[in-house]
Amino acid sequence: MQYTFSTYEDFLKEYEKYHMHKCSKCGSLRELSNEKVDVVIDNRKIHFNNLLILTCTKCGSGCLPLYTKQIINRCYKIMVDEGIYESEQYYKGYRKKFDYCKEQDFIYDHRDYYNIPGLCFDDEHSVEGYLTPVYFTKKVLLYFMQDPDYTVKLGAETYGYFSFKDEWVIPFGINRNGKVVFWLGDLDYLDDQTLNIMKPHNIDSDHQLIVSEFYAGQMCCIWSEPNKEIQICEQKNKLFNALLSQYNISLFHLEDEIEQQKASFVKPVVFTERTIEPSINMLHKVLIEGVNISEFRKLYLKIVEHPNEKYLEWKSIKFYEALLAQIVVKEDDVREIIAPLYLLNDFRQYYDHLLPSAKKNEIKENIIKSLRIASFNDIEKLYVTLLNRLGSLFEYLILGYTP
Repeated sequence: MQYTFSTYEDFLKEYEKYHMHKCSKCGSLRELSNEKVDVVIDNRKIHFNNLLILTCTKCGSGCLPLYTKQIINRCYKIMVDEGIYESEQYYKGYRKKFDYCKEQDFIYDHRDYYNIPGLCFDDEHSVEGYLTPVYFTKKVLLYFMQDPDYTVKLGAETYGYFSFKDEWVIPFGINRNGKVVFWLGDLDYLDDQTLNIMKPHNIDSDHQLIVSEFYAGQMCCIWSEPNKEIQICEQKNKLFNALLSQYNISLFHLEDEIEQQKASFVKPVVFTERTIEPSINMLHKVLIEGVNISEFRKLYLKIVEHPNEKYLEWKSIKFYEALLAQIVVKEDDVREIIAPLYLLNDFRQYYDHLLPSAKKNEIKENIIKSLRIASFNDIEKLYVTLLNRLGSLFEYLILGYTP
């Protein structure tokens, strides 16, 4: 990658520009990336082995962020003063430290603060470095999710808050590489015990922040959508409201209890069999148990010309399937689309029932085969695929029964 400026005055024009988080060519988001870069100013050439560039995540076009341009400017002036026309520059790993959490000596990269758009122009916090991103593995949150004095809540897919009793509450996010991000200045509010638990999970910056709900919410005031699990619960409500409007039959059941389930739901941050079990239970209660079966029977008789003779024995999944069969022509398609509800029920049996090992293995094989996952050990992929399939199922039903 090369940036060429015919004169130093041309470089100064670029120096005065402040590049924002959106690409000026295609409008997509940029992220910082480490690149090998050649910069030519007048007749002097600088080779940078490691330079942070703002790169568009879609079209790949790059631009020079603020702090990077300051580095280039300093290098050029030294070359002029020393009469040098070509040089090699290597980043030696210098890390400036800000006046926050000095005792813990967290790992972070001061270049993020100066190069990621908006962070160093923070009017709310007067002390330099407050909005420096500090990165952790997801394990940083596991201890706190088990301690009743703390709350870890992902209200969106990757954006939430972390709190201790009524003493403090701070936001956090998860970037697109799965790393947990806090602001350095926010961490300064936390007590030493909490910070010492977090410290071992602190890792080097990967500079990825802009393409995140955390950056969008904190820097751009863009509201995040609720997490996928809550969205699916709301899809069920939307379907039931559409059926109520069209057929004057309400399928809602134990609504207060369902709202309590949703309010107390904690989205998994790390995916293991143990961490997804509460989510499976919540979704099962809301989607499968939270249904008025007697009213569903009435609805079934209204929409089906020739009822199945065993319909009085049916539970909610069979009635959902009957609804789907009225709007999807092929039986194979019906079985494919309805499958995630059966799999959700399989998961619930797997977790909550005392079963022989052979039966548990049978359930596992059925789940991975139906979701087309190579192994039951790939819990995150398995769980995310199940959520996506549940969302698609309710989308089909909503579209089919919305007047």
